[in-house]
Amino acid sequence: MKNVSLKIKGSKKNIFGEMLFTHFGLSGPIVLNISNEIVKLLSKGSVTVCLDLKPALNLKELDLRLQKDFEKYSNYDFKNSLNELLPQSLIETIIRLARIDFHKKVHQVTKEERVRLVKILKNLEIEITGHLGFETAIVTSGGVDTKEVDQKTMKSKIIDNLYFAGEVLNIDGKTGGYNLQMC
Repeated sequence: MKNVSLKIKGSKKNIFGEMLFTHFGLSGPIVLNISNEIVKLLSKGSVTVCLDLKPALNLKELDLRLQKDFEKYSNYDFKNSLNELLPQSLIETIIRLARIDFHKKVHQVTKEERVRLVKILKNLEIEITGHLGFETAIVTSGGVDTKEVDQKTMKSKIIDNLYFAGEVLNIDGKTGGYNLQMC
């Protein structure tokens, strides 16, 4: 999904960009960018993240957008009215979460149901219970402290004739090749 925002529940920090729903959970650039914080919090138990599927619209604007779509598709089954708003693969799940009958005609959707749908689209809570571990990690954290390395030669300040390069250094940055570029 493009142009979504993600935050850890209770945090004010939003990360905006692309993400994926996979067979094992969440992935993609914004998930990778927040994963370090999530993994640390997982040591205390599950973590809830909040996904805003339409961050460019506030609640009122999204409700108005839905109303326009509902007018356009008023005689359709509800399950066929969200194709312009959501990826096809996500529609069924969102409808189930909103507790709206799939086969209900769009013009029969109540205001309460529409408001519930808007709230889900703006604040979809997902419980994170674990991660796939180091073996499948795309991004890792930690490494040799850069204070222990001569920045000009990359030589260890502690052990003679030992040099470091790449992601063995303790440099964390956003995904997208920035770690490699810095290293």
